[in-house]
Amino acid sequence: MNRRTSCKRTLLISIVATFWTISAWAGPAHAQEKATTDDREKQMEHKFEKAKQYYGECKHTDDAQFEAIRPYLKAFTDAEVMADTMTDPATFAKLMQIVSDPRTMHVMTKCATEPVMWDTWMRGLTDFNKMGRAMARFMNPTMYFNWMMAPMNPQVYSSMFGMMDPNNMNKWLIASMNPAFYQPFFAPLNPNWYTPRLQWMMDPRSFQPMMNMLALPALPGVPTVQPAPQTGENK
Repeated sequence: MNRRTSCKRTLLISIVATFWTISAWAGPAHAQEKATTDDREKQMEHKFEKAKQYYGECKHTDDAQFEAIRPYLKAFTDAEVMADTMTDPATFAKLMQIVSDPRTMHVMTKCATEPVMWDTWMRGLTDFNKMGRAMARFMNPTMYFNWMMAPMNPQVYSSMFGMMDPNNMNKWLIASMNPAFYQPFFAPLNPNWYTPRLQWMMDPRSFQPMMNMLALPALPGVPTVQPAPQTGENK
């Protein structure tokens, strides 16, 4: 009887020791994986910090001017926002007016070559829910009614005339004399320019959203990065 009790006690101690060992090993590993995932989420969330920096490289600019165009720039990083923009002729015309500004072109050209922007596009284009909501905008008859009424919308003409404003032409003249305006075209001549971009191409986490979309298993050691939830105002 004592021998049976001793065996049970030994078995119980072995089980407790096994669970304690697994918990002690898995706890830090899980915490490290979660921290890595959280860091990657923050890295992949595009908040236009670099866009603001690039806008500051242009002459005769200030923070207020950037904040005025910032909501419109979001359309080029989010298919759902772009779909919303296209459903309203006045908003779309305003976007075209903003894009006609050389300072905006400078920002868009530089941002388009940044890995943080590639992360943003990768996550957005592989998010079925987001793309589904974007496509649903074009199934709404109201969109086509708005465009039919566009010729009678004075806000549309206001933006169109803004593109022909002499001040806009003057901005292009100033930009043509600013060396920073040509920097995006000459940046690839610098070998260091390729380092972060090649690192992004070689990082399996960069393509994890595509793996998630195709329901493929994650590579060993690569935390699964899910699309960030859409809450509140687009930043």
